[in-house]
Amino acid sequence: MKYDHVAQKARIALTVALGIFSLYPLGHLQAQTSPTATTATTALPAIEEFVRRPQYTEMLASPSGRYLATTRAISGRLNLVIIDLEKRSSSGITNFNDIDVGQVRWVGDERLVFSAIEINKPSGQEAPNAGGLFTVSREGKDFRQLANTAAQLRRNETGGFVALRYQASIPGTTDEIIAAGAIGTDDSFELYRLNLLTGRYRLLTAGRPANGISRWILDSKNAPLVAVASGRGSSNLIHTYYRANVESPWKEINRFDATKPPAFVPLAIEPDGKTLLISSNEGRANMAIFRYDPEKQQILELVAEHPQYDLGASPQGEPLSSLIRDPVSGRLIGIRIDADTLQTVWLDEEAAKMQASVDASLPGRTNLISAPRKRLVVSSFSDRSPGKFYLFDSEAKRLEEIGPSRPWLEGKLAAVRPFRLKTRDGLEIPSFYVLPPNYKQGDKLATIFHIHGGPFARDVVSGGRFGSSFGVLEAQVLASRGYAVVLPNFRITPELGSSIYYAGFGTYGRQMLDDHEDAVTWAVAQGFADPKRLCISGASYGGYAALQALVRPSNPFSCAISGLPVTDLPFQHTNADYSASQSARAYWLRVIGVNSIDDPIAKSISPIHHADKIKVPVFMYVGERDTRTPPSQAVRMADALRASGNPVKEYFVGKGEGHGYGVTANNIRLFEGMLQFLETALPK
Repeated sequence: MKYDHVAQKARIALTVALGIFSLYPLGHLQAQTSPTATTATTALPAIEEFVRRPQYTEMLASPSGRYLATTRAISGRLNLVIIDLEKRSSSGITNFNDIDVGQVRWVGDERLVFSAIEINKPSGQEAPNAGGLFTVSREGKDFRQLANTAAQLRRNETGGFVALRYQASIPGTTDEIIAAGAIGTDDSFELYRLNLLTGRYRLLTAGRPANGISRWILDSKNAPLVAVASGRGSSNLIHTYYRANVESPWKEINRFDATKPPAFVPLAIEPDGKTLLISSNEGRANMAIFRYDPEKQQILELVAEHPQYDLGASPQGEPLSSLIRDPVSGRLIGIRIDADTLQTVWLDEEAAKMQASVDASLPGRTNLISAPRKRLVVSSFSDRSPGKFYLFDSEAKRLEEIGPSRPWLEGKLAAVRPFRLKTRDGLEIPSFYVLPPNYKQGDKLATIFHIHGGPFARDVVSGGRFGSSFGVLEAQVLASRGYAVVLPNFRITPELGSSIYYAGFGTYGRQMLDDHEDAVTWAVAQGFADPKRLCISGASYGGYAALQALVRPSNPFSCAISGLPVTDLPFQHTNADYSASQSARAYWLRVIGVNSIDDPIAKSISPIHHADKIKVPVFMYVGERDTRTPPSQAVRMADALRASGNPVKEYFVGKGEGHGYGVTANNIRLFEGMLQFLETALPK
């Protein structure tokens, strides 16, 4: 199969998409009124409005700042659109009818590379046309597929790369890039110099320091000097290797266990080519950013820290999007902090002034800008606004609206409010809650406690911004119908402070559930939660927690919504899609707190063995083709509840779906089912 439906065959002029920009002169500079928020509407938003795809995705400026790349629905698919800011015109560059354009990168001003995704397709098909790597010129010419999609790989259509991703541009050329790729059964990513016009490539990382390389870091001259390896055997160790230059031998400069402190995560190489920026929590409660001498293997100075949140990386070893670096020099110019709201601290004076100008014109919103240049794209959003895109001209001091992400939701979202969940053993965990837009102080509401999946994952980000969090999606749907929703984090949630993450190991099904009950105590004490009308909800780990919470004698919940649940820990350990990985299984044993899955503890905290203790109404939903939490264990759970005299009120199967629903219609039916269930289970 070849994906050759590109717009050079039918170049599309998008006269409706961006015909005229709306101009907003900067208020504090030109004394004009800044844009006002959309007036809230009294119309009840349809569920479809919450789950439909955005009008625009994020907009990416070309290196010169003249062009913007985004995606928009064309021919029923997300296709690549280029906006010429000087000509005030936009054109569809691709015209796919069988894939959606995913992550986009500019290669100079003339060429782009992108991956494929699949929108509104059953997730259980494992996104058959997703993946791969493609390139096309800004004019819609010279289209080439550089790496296979998942469907092509399963058919062994052409061989070659099983995974390929953009790593870096090469100064002086737009015909080649550096790409990270894996070929055949190799367990490592290597770096290649890849020709975008011919598809030919040359290996750059011969003689790699180890197997299992997952990440490379390049210096300012594109030399790979740092490599990170993980996932070897049953080990949870993450190894960092360094070399002074491409002729020098590799040496290991750090290794750490992802379940224990201290963590050490390399982030970037400074412009001097000798100093690393790293994130570590050695001798401290949270991950902070440091300058580090890899030759002497010692920390030089603290760059940035936060009293609560991890910066630079999670203690699991995953880099965060904390660093803002100058695209030309590579110097560090800013730090992003994903705290209660997404914050930016600029180390560059010019960028700080630009940020202040934009913030003054768009108050009460998070306004993300890039490195200083004549033209800047501003991504502006809040918990109540899904997002709008603006163009900031730093010389003319002018702000222009390009377009909204989801205009149909402007003015219809509820506030996502932060709070600190204080647990019975003294942890203070950043969390969020959502009240209906028309909530009146003193009202006691039916309240849903949505427990995020993972459990070692963070769900609510960017201050509760709509679009990337399943918990926020569910909360907004339910709040629009008059429910209060609490989104509590809990021990082992990463990025909220390393001490919170490490406190979760060995507490699965025990203290983690205490944290969920402590969230109930908090909500009732605040006065908005009716203690007689409480429901616990969640998917994956959250689906497990919803069931296991009902088993406990202290259960405060009147019902449960259990999605994609783990119900049998020994079964899950040997049948999940990650069970072939020794390191993944070892990590999970640490989470559960046992040395072997045959330990009686694993059975004792599996809800499948305690169905007779569950006495309240249960709603369950699964993905028909879920390989992460195979649904056969959910079927057995439903059978056990029926046998105990408490059959599930509804058992919803997402046809063709996997671990999460991809089809819009399935999401609509799911939320309709939830609302019908809650009306009965939590009567007014």
